[in-house]
Amino acid sequence: MLILHSIAELASVNMPVHWAMGFFDGVHRGHRRVIESADTPGALRGVLTFAQHPLAVLAPQRQPKLITPDSGQKRALLAELGVQVLLELPFTPELAATGPREFLDALRGACHMAGISVGRNWHFGKGGVGNAAFVEAYAAEHGLRACVQDMAELQGERICSSRIRELLQEGNLPLAQEMLGHPFSICGVVGHGQKLARKLGFPTANVVVPSAAVLPPFGVYEVACRIKGASVRGIANLGMRPTIDESLKLVRLETHLLNWDGDLYGRPLLVELRRFLRPERKFASVAGLQAQIAADVQAVSIRSTGL
Repeated sequence: MLILHSIAELASVNMPVHWAMGFFDGVHRGHRRVIESADTPGALRGVLTFAQHPLAVLAPQRQPKLITPDSGQKRALLAELGVQVLLELPFTPELAATGPREFLDALRGACHMAGISVGRNWHFGKGGVGNAAFVEAYAAEHGLRACVQDMAELQGERICSSRIRELLQEGNLPLAQEMLGHPFSICGVVGHGQKLARKLGFPTANVVVPSAAVLPPFGVYEVACRIKGASVRGIANLGMRPTIDESLKLVRLETHLLNWDGDLYGRPLLVELRRFLRPERKFASVAGLQAQIAADVQAVSIRSTGL
C-alpha cells in the first residue's frame, strides 16, 4: 500500500484512482462498505483520510476519543481491505477553509480520478457543505463514477463510530466488536516496567495506552496478540494498577501471554481485547493480587484449551 501525505505527492501515481473518502475511525462495517465500493475496473483502490480528527481543528473541546488512534493500526485495517493508495492528509486550518469544489478540483488535477465513494452522512469542505449530493453532482459533471453508501445497520441500530465509542465506554464489548467487524484492539510500544509481575511469576508486556484512545472499563480481559505471525492468547490488565502504585497517572495495558516467552521491549504490540473477565480493583496485599492473577490465568487457559 502506497502511503502519501500531500496532494502534490500524487504525481507519483500513474494509474487511475477510485477514492473512498472519510475519516474511517475504527474502520467498521459501514466504512468497509464505502471502501469496498471503490472498485472501478482498471483503477486503483484509494482511501483519502486525515491524520487528525477534523474536530481537533474545528472544535477541540468536542474532539472525541478515537477507536484507532494509532496510525499504523488504522493503516493495517485499510490494507486488509485491498487499499492500494492511502492519502493521509494533515487536517489543518487551511484545509478546513477549503471549499468542497476547490478541494475536489485540486485532487482531480493531481491524479487521474476514476471515481469517488462516500457514506451518505459524510460532509467535507468549508462549513461542511460538501455532502453526498454534491459528490454525485460533481461526479456527473466530470464523468466520474460516484458511489454513495447508506449507513449500515445491526440489530436495528445504525453503525457509526460515535455509537461504537459509546458501546466501548459502556463495556458492551461484544456489540461494539460486532459493529466493528473485527476485534477491538489497543496498540502501543512495549516499555520497561517495575518487573514486579515477573517476580510474581507472571511477566507482562507493558504498553502505555495513548491518551487519544477511547477505552472500555478498567479491568482484566482475555486477549490475543499477533506475534511473528501467530495468535498468542493471554490476559491483560487495563487500568492504573491500584495495588502496586496509586500515584500512577498513565493508563497502562499489562499483558501476560500464555505459553510464550520472548523479548518484546521496544516493539509495537497490538492487543485484541476478546472478553471482559473482572473489574480492576485494589487488593489488600500483593499476595492477594498474585492469587487472583493465577486464577485469571487458569480460567483463560482452560477456556483456550477447551478442557
